Amino acid sequence: MIWFFLILCLYLVKRRTKFSLFSPLVLFYVFFLLSIIFSAAYHYWMPYSWKFNIANLDRITNAEFWMSIDVFVRMLIYFSVGALFYKYLFNVRKNRGFKFDIKIKLPPIKINYLVNTAWSLIILDVFLVYILYGKEIFIRDTYAVDYNKPGLMLLEYSLLLLIFFGSILYKEKRGFSRAIAIFVTLLCIGFGSRMATIYLLVYYFIIFILYLNKKKKILYITFGLPFILLFFGYNISLRYCENHGLAPYFYLPFSGSSEILKKTIFNIYYTIIFGVFATFKTLVKYPVNYDYLWTSLNPSPGFLTDWYVIFKKLRINHYAPFAGIGEVFSYPNIAFFFYFFIGMFFAHSERIVHKLFLNKKIVIGFILFLLTSAFIPYSFEYNLRSSVRFIYYAMIFIYLQNLFSKIKFKI
Repeated sequence: MIWFFLILCLYLVKRRTKFSLFSPLVLFYVFFLLSIIFSAAYHYWMPYSWKFNIANLDRITNAEFWMSIDVFVRMLIYFSVGALFYKYLFNVRKNRGFKFDIKIKLPPIKINYLVNTAWSLIILDVFLVYILYGKEIFIRDTYAVDYNKPGLMLLEYSLLLLIFFGSILYKEKRGFSRAIAIFVTLLCIGFGSRMATIYLLVYYFIIFILYLNKKKKILYITFGLPFILLFFGYNISLRYCENHGLAPYFYLPFSGSSEILKKTIFNIYYTIIFGVFATFKTLVKYPVNYDYLWTSLNPSPGFLTDWYVIFKKLRINHYAPFAGIGEVFSYPNIAFFFYFFIGMFFAHSERIVHKLFLNKKIVIGFILFLLTSAFIPYSFEYNLRSSVRFIYYAMIFIYLQNLFSKIKFKI
């Protein structure tokens, strides 16, 4: 019966929601439905000895597994009721004006200025790498090296700015743009930094929203996302190499391809499966205490609460914190109202994000999308307090955006 209610809720929400890559509401459903499907496949089909079993959480009985899944189904139902209440209360219908292939026109750009600035950043980054790493960028004994923290921060931010300029130049200077992407990626690989994946995502995302038509966007998603996922597995594998630096890292795909594949599978597991098992353990071990709940929901900074006194008690074990979803459902009378509110807020956030995108306020809309969406993985894997932070940040951001909305400035 509970599955029937979930399907009914999904149908009713779909009637008033247009699929969009930039909808926190859609992302919520996609993430948690995938987590249910993938965790079921992992639980039943992954051989016992192959399970990752982080923090000794994976090896549970079928009854215990479905106890956790039941929580996720009820969460989606409560969330849907809140989203539907908001959409019907404010008569929110499918935003047919918000298209998947949204076109964004950049203001006039001085290409030569961008090219010269990019060259200046390249020279700066080469100098910083020489000062911070020297020959150790190519080969060294340890993953991390002693560095000057301000210098490293300058290097990271200048590389981010460089990859941003490179993506903007993609249409007019495609060869130079690709060379910048390769340059930044190689440097980050040399550091062994996960920024290699993050910066590559920034590069692809900006090109995606600025220059691709609908057909190319679909191709980008179809082939680009698996590549990024595999590349991230490679990126994570770098820290486990015997030798470090650009040279041994280059050789890894030829000597440790199985390790890369293993880390890629692990990333999938940790992203959308691990939280299901962490939720069950939270339901079993969580010390129900309404003072703990109040502290977790309290918007005040941690030092103004007793968070630093209690946070060590809110852990499954030394390696894993309680999962936010499990914490909420440890209080049966609270769970419905909590996710009803979250559903309303996500529907509200979706409405504002789409409006900002349609008004070409892309950066503002994207920041709000990220702030709201960050609640999803954090509630899946981390303490409740860690996840609700992002709801408060998004609320503050919406308030500030409304406060300054009279300023006719489009980003």
